[in-house]
Amino acid sequence: MPKPVKQEDLDFVSCENDRYESEIFKWKNDRLVEAIIQEELEFEKETYKAKAIAHKKYEAAEQKRLNADKEWQKYWEQLERKRQFESEQARWRQMAEEYDRKIKALKQAEEDRKKREEEAKRQEILRIQNKKLEQEAALAEEKRKKEEALKAAENAKKVQDNAKTVANDNTKNIVTDEILKQEQLYRNMLKTIHDKFSKNPQLKSATTEARKNITLGLNILTNGRAEIIKIATQFDAMLRNNKNNSDVYYFLINYIAKGVVKHAEIDVVSKESAAFPFAHLCVLICTQHTEFMEFLMTRLVKKCPYVLPRYYSRQANQSLEEYKKQMSYKPNEDEDAYVNRMCAIVALYCAIMQTQPLYPNLKNPYGIDNAWTYLARLMNLRPQKITPSLLYICLKITGSSLLRAYNQHALKLFSVVYKSYVQKPPLEVNSLLTSAPAAMSRLRTLLEDASKKGQFPVPEGQTPD
Repeated sequence: MPKPVKQEDLDFVSCENDRYESEIFKWKNDRLVEAIIQEELEFEKETYKAKAIAHKKYEAAEQKRLNADKEWQKYWEQLERKRQFESEQARWRQMAEEYDRKIKALKQAEEDRKKREEEAKRQEILRIQNKKLEQEAALAEEKRKKEEALKAAENAKKVQDNAKTVANDNTKNIVTDEILKQEQLYRNMLKTIHDKFSKNPQLKSATTEARKNITLGLNILTNGRAEIIKIATQFDAMLRNNKNNSDVYYFLINYIAKGVVKHAEIDVVSKESAAFPFAHLCVLICTQHTEFMEFLMTRLVKKCPYVLPRYYSRQANQSLEEYKKQMSYKPNEDEDAYVNRMCAIVALYCAIMQTQPLYPNLKNPYGIDNAWTYLARLMNLRPQKITPSLLYICLKITGSSLLRAYNQHALKLFSVVYKSYVQKPPLEVNSLLTSAPAAMSRLRTLLEDASKKGQFPVPEGQTPD
């Protein structure tokens, strides 16, 4: 029978078991602490290695960056030197061009001086020749008068008929001897132009390119100051280049004058201000080529007798077609279109007279004094149906310039016009209220406004842009 277990034995066993369990737990705990410490040491080693590797990579990257900075600095310095070189090169190039321009300007000035001297010599020769021609013309005139005196008896009837015609015209007061002389002068000049140029095809073939340039210049002409000066300079150079050949020179002058009048017939009809660019162009040409105005007047008078002003009365044996042709009607042209076209040409004529050259040191050879003469002639002749329209155009375009040039004298002349057409019109003027009511209304409105304000308005387009 087994020996019974005592409580003390059981307690001992339990105590030993607890101690054993405690020792096991302590051992495990020590092993765990050692493992943790070893793991921490391993982690520190790995961290140190990683930091060393990262530091090496950082040093390599920093070295690469420094090398890149050095390369970029080197490239930037090269680029800066290149820019400085190009800038210096451009500066030297500009200095060279400026030097070339100065040399060219000096050469051009020398050439211009020589041309002026040659022109002065030529003008002196022409003056001497003209003086000689005038003397010869005076002798020829004296001879002609003697011959006319000898033929007076034979031409008595013709002279008597002409005297009756002139007396009739003077009675009607529609023309003066001075206007008739001017008309005959321009008719003779027109005949000379026709005989000399139209029967010479070689002139046309020799000036084909020049005529194209003239036509193009007139077509593109606007009321811009630079544009007008540019085209006038081109025309001036063209004429100067051909001045040694008198036939070509006068042919081109006639062609320019003819083109200007043609454009006036078309452009100015729709807008009166369109006359001013052509007026500025004509004045600039006249300042350098005084012959131009004679050719232009010839063309103006051919297209519009009212530039003189010249009125016509229909003769007893004259057909309506012949009468209209004498007055410069176009075929199948009605009266309104005719009046508008005549006023357009007169507008160009008036614009020329009041225009000041675009260069301040020049003077208009056909100045405002001619506008005074023209207005006085219109007032001295018996008014016709077209007279109000002519007066309206003349006063609208030249009124302010006449007042500026003649002051009190101009006011007296304007007062005469005002009394004749607004304040106390005579019967022959009152009759125009029926025959030309629109024109009379425009003229009276212009005169009344000018009387109230004490001046005429500056015409639109007078000053180029």
